[in-house]
Amino acid sequence: MTGPGPDEVGPEAAAPQEESAPVLADVPYGPEAAGPSAPPPGVTRQRLHPLTPLLESFRFFAAAAAAVGFQVFTSQNFLFAVYIAVAAAVVGGIASLIALQYRGFVIWGPELHIYSGVFTRSHRTVPLDRLQSVDLARPLRARPFGLAQLNIEVAGGDGTDARLAYLKVDRALALRAELLGIAGRPIAPVPEVDPDADADAGDEPVASGPGALIPPVPVKRLAFASLLEALPVQVTALVLFGTAFAVSGAVFGFSTVATTVWFGFLAPALLGYAQSTIVTVNRFLRNCRFRLSRDGGSLLVERGLTDTSHETVPVDRVTGVTFDEPVLWRSRRWRRVEVWTAAVAQQGGGGAAKSTMMLPVGDPGQVALVAAEAVPDLPSVFETALPPRRARWRMPLRWKRTGATLHERVFVVRHGVMVNTHVAVPYARIQSVRVVQGPVQRLQGLATVRAMTAGGLGHDAVAYHRDAIEAVAMAAELRERADAAAALERPRLS
Repeated sequence: MTGPGPDEVGPEAAAPQEESAPVLADVPYGPEAAGPSAPPPGVTRQRLHPLTPLLESFRFFAAAAAAVGFQVFTSQNFLFAVYIAVAAAVVGGIASLIALQYRGFVIWGPELHIYSGVFTRSHRTVPLDRLQSVDLARPLRARPFGLAQLNIEVAGGDGTDARLAYLKVDRALALRAELLGIAGRPIAPVPEVDPDADADAGDEPVASGPGALIPPVPVKRLAFASLLEALPVQVTALVLFGTAFAVSGAVFGFSTVATTVWFGFLAPALLGYAQSTIVTVNRFLRNCRFRLSRDGGSLLVERGLTDTSHETVPVDRVTGVTFDEPVLWRSRRWRRVEVWTAAVAQQGGGGAAKSTMMLPVGDPGQVALVAAEAVPDLPSVFETALPPRRARWRMPLRWKRTGATLHERVFVVRHGVMVNTHVAVPYARIQSVRVVQGPVQRLQGLATVRAMTAGGLGHDAVAYHRDAIEAVAMAAELRERADAAAALERPRLS
């Protein structure tokens, strides 16, 4: 059997040419490949301060010192303390030298590369083109050595994306300016703060410093406001425990009740009181010497007495503003202002979101000024509509202080009992709207409207127990206003 002749064409060869495999292009289609994701091996890493490992182990050394001190006090063996101190110094010094060999950072093109870890190596890359803020912090343990740390946040990040600790203050300021310059963000200078500037501040100081928006918050006002805010809870707890102790003692006898109540109730109550007091004191120390200024499109927050911080809040990334009014502040018309941003709102992982303090305590004029700076043309006083009266039994104490309204620029909700809170969310920052109706709400004809913001993990504007028809109409109106506001925004955040 012979094959086909030279002039004959087999069935496979007769197939049309267009069915054959296409010829590959010499260069792949699409955008050019990105550059290397890591600096070349020969690039020298910039080192952190040699005291960094020791300062980061501050809590461990403090606990060890407390244990040694207790041992010395009980056994009167001072030589033991000397041995422990020498051993800790030697071990800590060796560990610090080893850790420093693997820690550092490199600025390579538009990226910041941070290296850390001894047994488990870590290489973190921070894209500087998405840089949102670079905050300078000076913890108490680092201030005696003239050191500071940089907290770096990028847009859409999960909390603080990177931390460079610790650096000399002048080097930290220079690096901060360099990173902001690479990112194309306005360089916000950090002025030096005189620690004794507010020691004798009165109730009406004058604004100071370039770009200052409000006068520095007086220490006396801040201390008094902190006391007034913590007083209701502590007094209520004292009254409840005192009443329970008196009633049970009159019934069962004070000798028996005293021991039982002490071990069962009073000891945990004292621990709770101590924790509440520590929280109040920490809040006061954190907000001391508070200053707010503006630099270009960002707001600069400087605060702190023991641990100082310099925070940057980009106005174009503010996703919400809250106004808090504790019960004992209302007679003085004081309020607190906090803002939420797209990156800060994601801090805390799956837990509660965090915010940036914009005014720890202020009068109506200062509150109105800060609100207008955080969101242009944002008012500080709102009129909200109450839920229907049939929802009153669901929240008997909160009903009169719960409400919602569709303002011209923001969606506003109100809630709280001991602390009256207004939450204002710009329409352009609303990503989705939900109408939730539980089984009991369905029987009552009620529903809850929840507006979720950009990056708002745990921080949503919620209008509780509205009339079902009103809730559906409110949600539809929110979607329309959010789409219209986001379409006009350049660049878009959500």
